[in-house]
Amino acid sequence: MLIDHLFFSDSIVFSSFGQSHFYAVFAATILLVILISAAKRLSHQQNLMVSRVLSLLLCTTVVAWSLVHVRFGRFSADESLPLSICNLFALIAPLLFWIPHQKRFEVIYYFVFSGTLQAIITPDPSSGYPSYSFFKYWIVHCGLIIIVAHYLTAFKLFPSAQGIVRAFIWLNLYLVCVLPINWLLDANYFYLMHKPQVPSLLDFFGPWPFYLVVTETLAMLFFALSYLPFFFVRKLRSKQGTMDGESRLTE
Repeated sequence: MLIDHLFFSDSIVFSSFGQSHFYAVFAATILLVILISAAKRLSHQQNLMVSRVLSLLLCTTVVAWSLVHVRFGRFSADESLPLSICNLFALIAPLLFWIPHQKRFEVIYYFVFSGTLQAIITPDPSSGYPSYSFFKYWIVHCGLIIIVAHYLTAFKLFPSAQGIVRAFIWLNLYLVCVLPINWLLDANYFYLMHKPQVPSLLDFFGPWPFYLVVTETLAMLFFALSYLPFFFVRKLRSKQGTMDGESRLTE
């Protein structure tokens, strides 16, 4: 029977920083380097094709995972809907990445490099290698990092400081939309209703609803940290431009 195959298992234990974690990150890093290198040599249309293929892969992965979950009776509306930011971005990736757009991409960049990157460093897939949930987890999370990095390289859509504010506004709009879904389904998406049952970092942030305020503050901090590389590069280029101008005046 299909359900007896390891690929369709939902009970394989995953160990953070174990072999499967290392190999997943290693494979994603190799692909990231290849795509960034290729992006510098490809034309605009070719890079568009790459980003669109990647976006379709992300979307298809979430849909396929959901269908398999339904097939084996594991899908539940209060837990399995693709409402986490990473799963939601993957599901609607063709809409987000089909045509480059500066302001939209800024919001995506801050979300992905603040949240998705942490999910790669401290992963929590529902099942380990070689299950379909394991592959879905890593395709979605690593795929988002890869497609965003490709966008940065291929289309030069560099985030701005104003984008931090836009990302924070969209984050709160997202939370406002998830709240009624949690109420209707008696769910706890994004841990808006209560902390997870297992120990987590949220335990250090106080009781509900104070831990939500703390996490929002941390979100702004992570957005700002994600912007720092571009801030320093712009400062350096501005300083370099000033020095070049001064040197011409003295000649």
